[in-house]
Amino acid sequence: MTWLLAGFAWVGHACVWTFLLNFAYARPLSKRVLRPFRLLCGVAIVGFPALVWLRGDPALWPYLGVCLVLGVAVFPALTLYRLLRRPPAALLRETSTTVDYWAKLGRAALGDGRWRWMPRLPFSDVFKVEFTTLTLRPSGLPPAWDGLTLLVLSDFHFHGTQSRQFFDALIDDLLQEPTPDLVLLVGDFLDSDAHHGWIAEVVGRLRANLGRYAVLGNHDLDHEPRRIRGELEAAGYTVVGERPCRTEIRGVPVSVIGHEGPWFPPPTGTEALPAGDFKLCLSHTPDHFQWAQSLGVNLMVAGHVHGGQIQLPVLGPIFVPSAYSRRYDGGVYESGPTTMVVGRGLSGKEPLRHGSRPQAIRLVLGLVSPTR
Repeated sequence: MTWLLAGFAWVGHACVWTFLLNFAYARPLSKRVLRPFRLLCGVAIVGFPALVWLRGDPALWPYLGVCLVLGVAVFPALTLYRLLRRPPAALLRETSTTVDYWAKLGRAALGDGRWRWMPRLPFSDVFKVEFTTLTLRPSGLPPAWDGLTLLVLSDFHFHGTQSRQFFDALIDDLLQEPTPDLVLLVGDFLDSDAHHGWIAEVVGRLRANLGRYAVLGNHDLDHEPRRIRGELEAAGYTVVGERPCRTEIRGVPVSVIGHEGPWFPPPTGTEALPAGDFKLCLSHTPDHFQWAQSLGVNLMVAGHVHGGQIQLPVLGPIFVPSAYSRRYDGGVYESGPTTMVVGRGLSGKEPLRHGSRPQAIRLVLGLVSPTR
């Protein structure tokens, strides 16, 4: 019995340190801080038996008691809630197909980056891209937008693990689909200064009937963000991370808002947005969900968290770089006036994926549920 309680307390202890790690990676901290902190968290979790051995110290009893409650009650309850939660009312339909680019391209899918060996580890999902179509009815959807399509992509992380052939093949497959009305790119384009040219050569190929918009992500901060903005604009994108823009889509006035924080300053000019506009928000991280609600945003799209990259059976993801940990790890969320879609992204600096496949999302806005 004692060892069973110790095991539950270890789970609670791991929850504490994983939450701290997730929160740290959601903040604008330098890599020189994050890397040793990640190591510290790993050592702290693995070193839990030493705490149990020192349990005779009364100073540890309150902490061990908290860990026991977390392991016995809180973590199982939250996991059960995740498994049983119902889809939001705004989600009318979801379908997915998967393309295995390793089967399609073979070794040509691998680049020359330092982590190129990781995608070939057993059970890797790095090259298995899921093409997801979501039919949504966000609040305030104008009748004129029935059937409007939005292609949402995030987290390209160009750095050489996946080759140009991989990204070109992925874009080729997207171009085989009907041209979307909008293309929305939500950050993390680069993990290497040597790959700036890929921005125009890869995402510049995407086409849209009515507009293309983008914001930057935290990894872009280290690779000449002003230059990245210029490359996106030269490729035909309106970059909205610093200031919103207003436009009309099918005769409906729209405010397109971006948020690249906390790594970049929040956008200016949001207080002057007309109340009657449909508000579309591109945020690199889903952590700005409450902020979007305060602005009356109707539809928000985000990336950044990669679905945790590794998802365990039943338990789901563990490491999710969000101040809310795994609360917004991926999918559709709805609260107040705002519907949020969080994608799992296409790549990652550390290319480890299991149970959380890369994802390209096509949103279809609809007033009624389509016939199944």
